[in-house]
Parts: sequence; C-alpha cells; structure tokens
Amino acid sequence: MNNEKRFNKAVKEIMNLSNRPDDKTLLLLYSLYKQAKDGDVNGGLPINGGIPAIAKYRAWKKQNGKSSEDAMSEYADLVAILFERSEKISNIESWKGRTVLISGASRGLGRAMALRFAEDGANLVLLGRTLESNDDKGSLKDTAKQVESLGGKAVVAVCDVRNDEDVIAAVQIGVDSFGGIDAVICNAGALFIAPFDETPMKRFDLVHEVNVRASFSLCQAALPHLRKSDNGRILVICPPPSLDPKWYKGTIAYTISKFSMSMLVLGLSEELSGDGIAVNGMWPATTIDTAAVRYNKALGGEEMVRHSRKSTIVGDAAFIIMSKSGEITGGFHTDESILRGEGVEDFDQYAVEPGMTLQPDYYL
Repeated sequence: MNNEKRFNKAVKEIMNLSNRPDDKTLLLLYSLYKQAKDGDVNGGLPINGGIPAIAKYRAWKKQNGKSSEDAMSEYADLVAILFERSEKISNIESWKGRTVLISGASRGLGRAMALRFAEDGANLVLLGRTLESNDDKGSLKDTAKQVESLGGKAVVAVCDVRNDEDVIAAVQIGVDSFGGIDAVICNAGALFIAPFDETPMKRFDLVHEVNVRASFSLCQAALPHLRKSDNGRILVICPPPSLDPKWYKGTIAYTISKFSMSMLVLGLSEELSGDGIAVNGMWPATTIDTAAVRYNKALGGEEMVRHSRKSTIVGDAAFIIMSKSGEITGGFHTDESILRGEGVEDFDQYAVEPGMTLQPDYYL
C-alpha cells in the first residue's frame, strides 16, 4: 500500500480509536495532517484564535520543509502506534511476573498493599526508611519476608523519598532486580495537624516534601520504565480534591499537600493517557488501624482503632483498581467504593471490632 492510501486509511481509522490521545499527540497528528495536505504553514501567528489556535500553528510550523510524502508516512505510522497501544489497554488478569514499586512499604497501608499483590505472584520493590526494627511497628525486612511467604518476590530499597538520588537509586534497584517497573504506588506520607499560626515552616516543608514532591519525583523516576510496560499503572494515596473550606480549617499545611497529590493524579492521568498508563487516586472510607492512628493520641489512639478497619481493605481495593483496564484513569476512589463495585457486601470482615460504629476518614 502506497503512502497516500495508508494516509487516507489512517485518517478514517483514527476516528475509531477507543482512547483519546493526549494533547501533545493530538497536536502532532494535526501538524502532520496539515503538512501532508497543505504543505508549509502560511501566514502569521493567529493571535485572535486564542491559545488552541496558537498551539496548532506552532506545531504545524515545526513541520516546515517536510515533504507531503514524509508527513503522510509519519501520520500513518503514528496512528498505527496509537492503535497498538489501545489494544494493550486491558484488564490485568495476573500480576505474576509484574513489578510493583511501593513507597512507605515497611508497615501500614504500604505493607497491606504489598502483601495483596504478593498473593498474586507479583514482584515487589519496597521503599522505606526502616530496614530493620526492634519494635512492633514494622520494617522493610519484615514486609519482604511476608511477601515471599505468600509467593511474591521482594527487594528492599532504604530510601528517604525527599532525596532525589535515593528515589532514582530505588527505582534502579527494582529495574535491575526484575527487569522493569509496571506499577507505582505513592503511599509514603507525612502527617502534621495544626492550625496555621501553630505550623512551623519546617513542618510545612516536611508534609509537602514527603507527600506531593516525593510522589512527583517517584513517578518521574519510574516513568521511562512504566512506558515500556504493556499496562503501566500509578496509584496515589490521596483524597478527592475539594475547595470546601471545612477541609482546610485547622489543617492548612497538611491539606494543601494532600490535595496537591490529587492534582498530580489529574495532571498525570491526562498527560500519560496516550501511553496507556492509568493513574488513579484512592483514599480510605474510614480510619484504618495504622501506626498513625494507634500511636497518635490526637487522632484517637487505641480507642479510635476500635472504630477503624484493618489495612487489608486498602490492599484489596488497590489490587482491584490497579487490575482494571487502563481506560479507568483520572478517578478518585475510596477503598469501600471499589469493593462495592465488585459486589462486596460483607465489610465486617475488615472491621477491627465488628459491630462498632466506624469513624469516617478525613476529607470524606
């Protein structure tokens, strides 16, 4: 088939693409189409047309000098790649042999998610600051041992997620050990609850560095490997975004950092849609029995634990949402909503004390 026939066929086929390409790819398609049909761009910058018109003009101008034949060929090749990617966007039937990188994996939610993926035979790259521990709060070695007892494989990376070199090195450990990265779970978090005038700047910096900056850094370091995966996934442990002032009062620094993570989900899901990488946010519907609750009197301590759920609910929900088709992206889910969507009705199995009134989590 000659270039012109391939080009005309691709122009018709692109309308049947099931997933909308990202804006960068759409501009490239537009510019190649215009260059193939009309040749070099004419006229000046279309200022009156607004930002979209200017973006199209500049994209087309980059093709100046390219022959119609070459533009047709590149357009057809790009459409073929997009359809190939689209065919790969499907449910993940098995995690055996796939690699999941989890920050904050020494205990709590991170450990629970690691163990659930281990049950399905996944490779786990476990990030955290605590390699070994003499108390019952958990460590990376403890999590790795449990992962392997369930049939998964694990490597650990002692990592301060605030340090870019640590993050890059941790990703490389995963790649060297298992050949790539298929999924990233941004779970590491810093908690500081205080009113505005009682928040030292070092605490403001801490929650932003650990919560949003580290999530950004981790996704960026893993991105080249996620793009090589046939079904890349990113899950960010963050709440649904909101502008309701009630969520900010008394917790401004922490809330801004968590909602910034939510903004990361929105941005990445749009930017990476053309790569077939699904990006979602998830948040617990109730308080969870973690160290943050159990050992923090301000959050209720032991009494609050009685009104909480076990961390296994987060592990089960993360496994489900990340196994869904890559078309499920850019959403904000709760652990409970994900499980209810799968037909789960018995939530007593997750309660620390079945029958106790549950405490809804913050931001819901």
